[in-house]
Amino acid sequence: MLNNAIIEDIKRLPSNFWDFKKHDTRDNAHGIHSYPATMIYPISKSIIKLMLKHREVTSFFDPFMGSGTTLVEARLNGIPSIYGTDLNPLAELLTGVKTTNLTAVQLQVARKFTKSIEEVFDNWSDTINEFDIYIRKELGLDVTHKTGWADSANIHVENFCKKKNIKFTNFRAFKNMGFWFLPKVVISLQLIKQEIAKIDDVKLKKFLLVAFSETVRLVSNTRNSEFKLFRMQAEKVAVYDPIVRKEFVCILNHNIEKMTRFNELCEDKVANTNICLDDTRVLNSVPNNSIDLVITSPPYGDSRTTVAYGQYSRLALQWLDIDVTEEEIISIDKRLLGGKPYMDKQHWALLGSKTLEDVLLRISEKDLFRAYDVFSFYADLAKCLREISKKTRIDGYHFWVVGNRTVKLEKVHTDQILIELAQKHGLEFVCNFGREISNKVMPQRNSPTNKNGAKVETMTKEHIVVFRKVA
Repeated sequence: MLNNAIIEDIKRLPSNFWDFKKHDTRDNAHGIHSYPATMIYPISKSIIKLMLKHREVTSFFDPFMGSGTTLVEARLNGIPSIYGTDLNPLAELLTGVKTTNLTAVQLQVARKFTKSIEEVFDNWSDTINEFDIYIRKELGLDVTHKTGWADSANIHVENFCKKKNIKFTNFRAFKNMGFWFLPKVVISLQLIKQEIAKIDDVKLKKFLLVAFSETVRLVSNTRNSEFKLFRMQAEKVAVYDPIVRKEFVCILNHNIEKMTRFNELCEDKVANTNICLDDTRVLNSVPNNSIDLVITSPPYGDSRTTVAYGQYSRLALQWLDIDVTEEEIISIDKRLLGGKPYMDKQHWALLGSKTLEDVLLRISEKDLFRAYDVFSFYADLAKCLREISKKTRIDGYHFWVVGNRTVKLEKVHTDQILIELAQKHGLEFVCNFGREISNKVMPQRNSPTNKNGAKVETMTKEHIVVFRKVA
């Protein structure tokens, strides 16, 4: 029986096999653009190899694709039909770029683009400095304050352009642009965006936009050590002077190198890759009974209290000229799992997980509203399980990489909850094995009680839970 064969193969591996502490986790396309809480690629690579050892895999799906780690591995392993979904528009852009090969000619054009950017900045360097002087000295605005430049950057850009008879194309201001970006940075980013807009080749343009997206975050006033949006302290903003041109050229050259390597590794592998902005609770974009293998790592919990994917993506999305509104950008975290609270204690038992019901009762004794937050996430996760199961063929396999978080000092065992929830959706539990987290970018300590100064270590272990579709 295949279940037994998979279990035996896993048992033969060393106990620390799945930790991958010494692996380079940013090889080839995996090294393009950072992203919160990314599942490192050796996990999906090893799972795919394990499954291909025992059976043919013709279709693959990651319903929480994030920046596309698992889909890149599916491409590299020659799986012919690949699906990925996410609710974050930045995830859609990143995954699409990372799984799409560029030709040698396209990469050569990308290299030439760096020279074009250098020329543009040489021509505009005086104007960039003049704008900085205009804001800081002529208008006397303090760029560290929350008003003046911070909340009216668009007006000051417009007035300066009229004064100097300058015309920017597709300048899209957004609320509090000046709070997050210094005057010179705003002009510099606009110049790069304008140059990218001149590219007609859609695939190449998206590749350049990914480098631009990474640049936006690195040259912003955010504390880049965190994924949530926090501005640097005023004294740091006052002396901050990022060189936007240098950052962009460096990132683009890095991405060209990574994509060149990706091209070499999957040169003879043809795949139909379907990337879609879709809600996993609904999953309209994936055919029913079509998937052989699911590998995924869902969020640890609702974005508000765990990893804020929307906040991480917000500044880049506000700069990118993609088909998404300001309101949609700001509301990403609210639209992800658990973003909309279910304020009804009567529903706790209906999901069918005794483990979840018990921990909710313990949390509710300390904070009822935090219990609602936790339930809301798992209620949404149950909907996702239902839909993902519909897309899976009989005898198809799922590998879920999950973490067990702590809420109000109560351990929430997501692996066990997942096992109990899956039973209602025709998914047979196969096995559950652990791995130590050593290289996932996560905060080392957090506050599970929201009390000032009360900190505990965040999760240091993940579980890989395996299911087989039986009904």
